[in-house]
Amino acid sequence: MKNNNKEIFYKLCLVLCSVIWGSTFVVIKDATNTMSSGFINAGRFTIATAILLIVYFKKIKNINKSELKHGIMMGISLFGGYYLQVLGMEYGSTAGKCAFLAATFCVMVPFLSWVVFKRTPDKYSVIAAILCIIGVALVSVEKNATITLGDAIILISAFFYAVNIMLTSEFSSNEQNDATVLAFLQIAVVAVLSWITVGIKGEMPQVYHTRAIMGVIYLGVFATALCLLIQVIGLKHINSTSASIILSLESVFGVMISVVFYNEVITSKLLAGFTIIFIGIIVCETKLSFIKDKIGIKKSIEGKDRIKEDYFDNKNTAI
Repeated sequence: MKNNNKEIFYKLCLVLCSVIWGSTFVVIKDATNTMSSGFINAGRFTIATAILLIVYFKKIKNINKSELKHGIMMGISLFGGYYLQVLGMEYGSTAGKCAFLAATFCVMVPFLSWVVFKRTPDKYSVIAAILCIIGVALVSVEKNATITLGDAIILISAFFYAVNIMLTSEFSSNEQNDATVLAFLQIAVVAVLSWITVGIKGEMPQVYHTRAIMGVIYLGVFATALCLLIQVIGLKHINSTSASIILSLESVFGVMISVVFYNEVITSKLLAGFTIIFIGIIVCETKLSFIKDKIGIKKSIEGKDRIKEDYFDNKNTAI
């Protein structure tokens, strides 16, 4: 009973994580009105780096070469994902559309692993990819059959997220690496690269608006540092399939929050695209195991019923 209560608790923690991450699309969209994408990321990841350094200092001070090398690689891919996502919103993609387009990274991961690590994707990954392509087309393609620049940039950012997940999965299983240290390193790398980008492009804000500053603090404390901590702890107590389904709800919460607080309009075409993409994510992550389990239980019950019928038929015949 205690184990069930623990599992429920950590699942609720991951739901909270999804809500927070879903809210970031609106916060980022609002912040980009006065700040550049580079500065927003530099600020949020610097805050998160400082927090994680304090929390995990004892482990971080003993970083080895393997962790340093792999952490930098993970950080570069994560930087590409975050920077391009905010840049895409600067170039016109709405918070709601960004929420779902960014979620397509879940489907890209199996195919990247196929190319890089020769791990052939299963039929569910292929089905999910087709569904997501259809959904992306409905969400992103305008009446003149073109995709907006902002949407295209966000799709590229989703690719970088997929690369990051693939590398994280591979490197975190290495016995020489500590997952917590890798998490800190990749966040620190994103912070450094973001500040370099700000310096090169001269993107320091001329005026600092209180609302935008509070948004960056929220992103750094809650959406980056806190959510990472929740995810790391939660995944120790919940199987990866259940956790990935819960975390994929980020895109759903993103749209809901953008509608409530940002007054975005959801058309039937967009809603259809969102639904298809979400179904694709569920297919990819669960392999439809919940359906197969029900079919298996039904067949098992039917089999037992047939055995009983045969038993009584044979008994009656004998009499």
